[in-house]
Amino acid sequence: MSRAAPLVALLLGVAACGGGDDGADQALPDVTLPPLQGDGPPLELAGLSGPAVVNLWATWCAPCRRELPAFQDVSEQRTDVSFVGVDIGEDPGAAQAFLDELAVTFPQYADEEAELTDALGTAALPVTLIVGDDGRISTTHIGPLSVDDLHAALEDATS
Repeated sequence: MSRAAPLVALLLGVAACGGGDDGADQALPDVTLPPLQGDGPPLELAGLSGPAVVNLWATWCAPCRRELPAFQDVSEQRTDVSFVGVDIGEDPGAAQAFLDELAVTFPQYADEEAELTDALGTAALPVTLIVGDDGRISTTHIGPLSVDDLHAALEDATS
């Protein structure tokens, strides 16, 4: 089977379900990611406790470029929620330079081999995982989120 067939199926599924909100009550994948820059500890995603937001992005992804400032704004407003960014498949130095331009400061990790998107079964970006208080994924959203959308998703996950 060609790599295009799953992508077409995914895109059709996203169109059919209005952005890809699903994934309720799933465990986070058992993937370990190094920090994007520096020598801090790696992120063991399966051990991440909620509430949390995990945003998968890339510099070439136009919707990702538009939504990252919204994630930064909400991360500053919602100090009760952990925010984590994961750059998918890119050079960490170039990704960090991009984040510096946008003044994004919440923790960022590198996934140069796209292990996380493989584990989630998605080829599309951006992807946002909302993790509830129980440490399980309450929402998987494919596509961009605004500040209001993100606040609403967090309210659903933390109420």
